[in-house]
Amino acid sequence: MPTEGQQAAMAQQEQPQAGETPIRAVRLPTQLTDLELLIPYALIAEITDVSLPEGSIRLGRNEATIVNWRGQRVPLVSLEAMNGETVPTIGRRVRCAILYGTDPERALPYYALLLSGVPRSEQVERRQIETAGPQDNPLWHAVVRLDGRLTAIPDIRVLEERIEQMRLGEEESRESPAIE
Repeated sequence: MPTEGQQAAMAQQEQPQAGETPIRAVRLPTQLTDLELLIPYALIAEITDVSLPEGSIRLGRNEATIVNWRGQRVPLVSLEAMNGETVPTIGRRVRCAILYGTDPERALPYYALLLSGVPRSEQVERRQIETAGPQDNPLWHAVVRLDGRLTAIPDIRVLEERIEQMRLGEEESRESPAIE
């Protein structure tokens, strides 16, 4: 039977230490090869279905499609396409995660990520995360193993910068007269 001091020490070990507070995160289902995506819950404005615009839907490595969400024009991107993978087959209505823009210097209050299923909210603790080794993709802040699954944590600043470049490129192409 443990002494009173041992019981106190065991109880203290069971309580999360400072900095070990679970983080509320969302696992976003995409069709990224061998990767799941994890982002902080606080970045999610809404998970919703949106209708894609008539005509050609452009979801390429450097292209975004603009969708209407709550009266706002929001760029929708495919992480698969941004990573040079095949764009998933999509219909006229798609599920997406609307994220809050984080940089007040950019005119990007919201942006949308194409999803391939239903997101899952979860509590993540540092002790659940294992380093998965070096990664060379600038879109990822880190690639880790979380509960045994390879999981990418995006570099939000890089992601937003790429989306902003896509958006600005689209505006320039609309404003530039066609050269024949």
